[in-house]
Formats: sequence, C-alpha cells, structure tokens
Amino acid sequence: MELASRTSEISGGAGGLADALRQLGFTDYEAQAYLALTQSHPATAYEVAKQSGLPRANVYSVLRQLEMKGAIQPVTENPARYAPRDPEEFFGRYAQTTSALCREVADRVKSRSRPHENTYVWYYEGDDDVRDKVRSLINEAQESVWIKAPDTLIRPHLADLKRAAEHGVQVILVVYGQDIAGLKVHPKMNVMLHEGDGIIRGAADVLFTMSTDFSGVMVATHHPEHGANASYARNRAIVYVIQTLLLHEFYLAEMYAKIGPLLDETFGKELARLRKKYRPAGMERRVLDGT
Repeated sequence: MELASRTSEISGGAGGLADALRQLGFTDYEAQAYLALTQSHPATAYEVAKQSGLPRANVYSVLRQLEMKGAIQPVTENPARYAPRDPEEFFGRYAQTTSALCREVADRVKSRSRPHENTYVWYYEGDDDVRDKVRSLINEAQESVWIKAPDTLIRPHLADLKRAAEHGVQVILVVYGQDIAGLKVHPKMNVMLHEGDGIIRGAADVLFTMSTDFSGVMVATHHPEHGANASYARNRAIVYVIQTLLLHEFYLAEMYAKIGPLLDETFGKELARLRKKYRPAGMERRVLDGT
C-alpha cells in the first residue's frame, strides 16, 4: 500500500509530470524512475526502486536507458549512485534536437508528397485563421489578386495589398460601400464600386470572394454572431467559375461607369427587374443566418 501510494504521488500528484514525460518519449518505467530520482538524489538503483515502487530487477536497465538519453548521470561508482542532469539544459537540448528532427522529417515527407490539389477544398474557421489565410494568399501572389467584398473586410489587408501592387501584382477590388477612396493605397490598384454604387444587397456585407494567380479561389463568410469560415480550392473547374464571376463583376462595374442611366432605365434601378426575374426567393437566408 505504501509503495502504491508513493507511485501515485509521483505520477499524478506531481502535476501530471509522468504523463508529460511519456509524451516526450519516456516509457512508463523511465518516467517513474526519473521523477523518483528528481525527488531524492544521488540515489542507488535500490533507492530509486524503493522510492518509485518499480521492481528492483527492472530499475537497473531503466537507469541505463535514462543515462543513454542524457537525462541522468552516475556520480559515484561503489555503489553506483545517480543524479538527474540539469533539467533546463537536458530538456532545452532535447527540444532543439526534436525540433530539428521534426523539421527534417517534415521537409523529407513534403518532398515525397505529390498531392493532387485539384481534388482538395481546404476549410478555415475563425476570424484569425481566415484573415491569416487571406494574408498569406496576398503575400504569395505573383500575378493577380482579385477581391469582391465590403470595404470593412478589405481594410485589414490594405498593407499587404499595397505591397503586392508595389511588386507588380495586378490588384482589382470590387467593393461594397461608399468610401472607396481610402482603399486605393497604390496608383496601380483598380478599385471599383459594385454595380456602380457599392450599395449592399442581400448577404453582400458578410461575403468575401477572392482569386489569386488564376490558380486558387477563396470564399469566406464573416458572420457577426457565428464568426468567420472560409473554403479555399485549387480545383480548376471551381477556380474557373469564381474567376468568371469576378470578371463579370468587373464588366458590370465598367458598364455602370459608362452607361449607368441607360441600364437603370432598361432594367430598373439596381437591376431590379432582372433580380425579380431570376433571383430565387430567400437566396441569402442561409448565409445571413450563418447556417
């Protein structure tokens, strides 16, 4: 009973240290022996067995394994007594070695991997993850960044968009909102109001649509209650559909800039007659509800 109580104290009462050591690659016996030694040292194998509750016959080999790991060291010979090495030094070195090994393995696995990106759709959830993905896409763009979104969702990315334009990337923004002058942070950026007036309709105030380098597209929803979520795809068919959608937004913005009054006269203000003719009832409901 006494030995079982002592083992429990080391494994659980020490703030789950044994579990943490197991996650770092220690066996159960190594974790118990190491924690026993840290409580009282220097100690012989017999003393470690008594303190930890481990079978004495196993402790000798366990201590040798801990010595090979560099976690402990012998400090006397007859009898052999052991003491833990400085934990900051040992675990610091262990962290560096493990980190370097993980980087090497990741690089080697990546070099062997041949993913068929045409089949994947990546999902991002939460404001930070979605914004980080948008930021990385802008910063990695080599040819183009096309965005259709309300001005409030574009403003957090203006610094990155400016750098992209400075590097010769084509930046085109179709914007919902009225204050677009502040969005043109570089003379080569093309910023246009959606359908000539930037008026928000339906679910437009929560949607963010983006294409980069004619090879990837992202569609995000920034719901005020449910937070942000987004899907990113490199599937050629999906990319083509989203790029075509954005291209038609550019065409429509240019047409409104040239013949806006004629379009209003022909199809109604804000294309009302066309919307009534083709737009399904409740089309935006699921987006606005965040479902």
